Amino acid sequence: MRWDAGVLAGLLIGLVWLVAGLTLVVTGRRRRRVSRADGAGNMAVIGFFLLAVAGLTWFATLLLALVPA
Repeated sequence: MRWDAGVLAGLLIGLVWLVAGLTLVVTGRRRRRVSRADGAGNMAVIGFFLLAVAGLTWFATLLLALVPA
């Protein structure tokens, strides 16, 4: 397994996507619970998308670390 700068950067970027996604999911669900307005939970949908992006980023990063060049 290689732990070069590209792999570490990929892990860091995946962590940023994960934190942003979790924040949006939590705040979106709270807003939907409090508000009756249409579209109050849209932030949660964006948060789930960012969680998927984080998972794909980590998957690609681990492939980069494990597969020989």
